[in-house]
Amino acid sequence: MSRSLVVKFMVAITLIVVTVLAGALMWDIRYQQLQAENSLLVKADLLALETKAKRAFIAKTSDKIHGELSPSEVSSGVDALFADLTGVQVKQTNLNPRDEKNMPDDFEEQALIAFKADPDQHAFFTRAVSPDGQPTYRFITPLRIEESCLSCHGEPAGSVDRTGHIREGMKLGDLAGAISVTLPMADTLATARTETIRLAVGVLLVAVLVLALIWFMLQRQVSQPLGQLTAVSASIGGGHIKLKPEALKPLYANQETAVVADAFASMTQRLEESYSSLEQKVCERTAQLTKANADLERASRHQSEFLTMVSHEFRTPLTSIITFTELLLDDAAGHVNQEQKEYLTDVLESSQRLLQMINDLLDLSRLDAGKVKLFREVLDVRDLARDAERTVRPLAERKGLTLTMEVPAHLPLVEADPLRITQVLLNLLSNAIKFTPEGGRVTITARVTGEFLEVSVTDTGIGIGPEDRERVFEKFSQAGRDRPEGTGLGLPLARSLVELHGGQIWLESEPGRGSTFRFTLPSCSEEGRNRSHG
Repeated sequence: MSRSLVVKFMVAITLIVVTVLAGALMWDIRYQQLQAENSLLVKADLLALETKAKRAFIAKTSDKIHGELSPSEVSSGVDALFADLTGVQVKQTNLNPRDEKNMPDDFEEQALIAFKADPDQHAFFTRAVSPDGQPTYRFITPLRIEESCLSCHGEPAGSVDRTGHIREGMKLGDLAGAISVTLPMADTLATARTETIRLAVGVLLVAVLVLALIWFMLQRQVSQPLGQLTAVSASIGGGHIKLKPEALKPLYANQETAVVADAFASMTQRLEESYSSLEQKVCERTAQLTKANADLERASRHQSEFLTMVSHEFRTPLTSIITFTELLLDDAAGHVNQEQKEYLTDVLESSQRLLQMINDLLDLSRLDAGKVKLFREVLDVRDLARDAERTVRPLAERKGLTLTMEVPAHLPLVEADPLRITQVLLNLLSNAIKFTPEGGRVTITARVTGEFLEVSVTDTGIGIGPEDRERVFEKFSQAGRDRPEGTGLGLPLARSLVELHGGQIWLESEPGRGSTFRFTLPSCSEEGRNRSHG
């Protein structure tokens, strides 16, 4: 089922718009995620810097603030309070921490190893999942030994600092540890998700508005002019050649359809001019055709009358010739020697052949004129085949041929003219005998094919080439040049009679391998079969 042009345009445009907007939306979602991560990174970096500044300040003023707590312990306490208030965890860690609470996890341990191996490495960050299943953002930055740190972590190594811890003997710039920041991402992701939904809704509304506008424009600029064009075409096709100016007015809305409108106007004008003289031409042609039909009918009638007259005039003397020749051959008028009998036999055969040709010609003429009437009866084809076989058997035996009939019993009956079907069978059998060399074989068979009964006559004669298989059914035509003489009317007559019964006839043959002529007859109805047995 074909779709309208507007629908096709809308589908294509919708696919393009949806693809572009989907790409833009995906890019924006990714951009929102990157923005959220950058925001968290900046926030974490600021917290780490703040912690560093806090540590430095505590270290410089520790003797003034309190002398028993180290800067690390003060910072850890402040960070714990900060985590309780904000949910943001800031942790000071080291590969060998003085406090077990500062032991590094896997992420922090890998970062500390990397910081120790590469002094130029400033930070690591990644997305992770907290133990309670919440998304988090991890950030870690190194702590380097400064001047204020030497009092607790510097030389001499192994001595006790003022807080009671063993000094590590570190120097300026050595890795003292790292500040690890863990930020919850739920709120940030929720905000980004809200922005994405808002953007998606906005994009959807824009897409709907754009597609609605495109649909409106296509309806106005394409669909309506094409619909009017279709209506104008249908009107012209219905015979309404004269078009009103307002019918073409919508087509002038666009430059492209305006050209079509001008073409339609010009076409209708030419059609109107042609139509004005068409009736006169039709009347003239009708008169000529009527006269030609009358002449043809008259010629056909004269032909039929001529053939009837000729056949009647020919058949009477031919019948006499055949009769007197047979009497002479039977010694009815005295003894006839062998040589005379041979001459008389030639006369008899030629006369019989000429009489058969006249009869065939007359039958064909009547068939062409539609004057042949069929006297149908419910018949058993087996009986007709047996009668035809008995008729031609003497001819086959004189030529030394084997004639067999393979027609099974209990075949469906046919409703046909027995004389005409017998005529077809005799014609096919005579041809088979004529064109089969001595010692050959001729077979009559019959079978059921669907709703038809198929009768076949097969010989082992000289065969017919593919180029002549249809020509043999043409009047006065014969296949090949090496065939015996014939009238060329038997097979055309057989085809006409079979087709008059509602059947078909055809040839299957190969040169040197014999021929098979097949014809079909419609099977008799069950009602006709019951009548024949009743």
